[in-house]
Amino acid sequence: MLLIKLGILLIGFIYAGLLPYMVKRTIAHVRFDLVRQTLSFLSNRDLYGQKYVKGYKRLLFATACLTYIYFWLLSEFYDLGDNEVLMQQIDISFAILTLLAFVPHNINPYSLANLKASVLRILHNILAVMLFLMLPALIIMFQFSVLPQMYFLGISGLIGIGAVMVVTIVSVLMNGINGVTEILFIEGISLWSLYITILTLLR
Repeated sequence: MLLIKLGILLIGFIYAGLLPYMVKRTIAHVRFDLVRQTLSFLSNRDLYGQKYVKGYKRLLFATACLTYIYFWLLSEFYDLGDNEVLMQQIDISFAILTLLAFVPHNINPYSLANLKASVLRILHNILAVMLFLMLPALIIMFQFSVLPQMYFLGISGLIGIGAVMVVTIVSVLMNGINGVTEILFIEGISLWSLYITILTLLR
């Protein structure tokens, strides 16, 4: 159990800090419009070059792996391995993040003449929307799973992810899905994971 706790501590803090830090560092070095662009634009080779495409892939794939490991460790610590729905949701979230990492963004017009680019653009947008839905769904499932044995952790975690969802929805309504909305979403998920990591270590 001590090794699992140490794993949660290590992965939890990396998971919470890696994506926000790298995103802020990247957009500080490029001409990036958070209001008009989404972070997916960084995977557009025509706009930012192969260097940023590779960096985007590596960062998202690393995030996918960290997401999987983090929730797997939490499921082990809280003995949730028999919850098939939760375990499937972990797999689905990992798959979506991984696919999103390897399906590049493009802004080519939808056209039968450029079918490949059109399909990739549609697929990328679908995966991005699914990520906005599936990751909070995974967190909510985890919170409900621990609720019977740890009431405070369950309720407070639900309040936290609920606040993240409200802020994200308000930002979508005000700004649409853009870089600002995505950063708010990422920061919210990071704060949630830090909170859960700390409470888990104190248990």
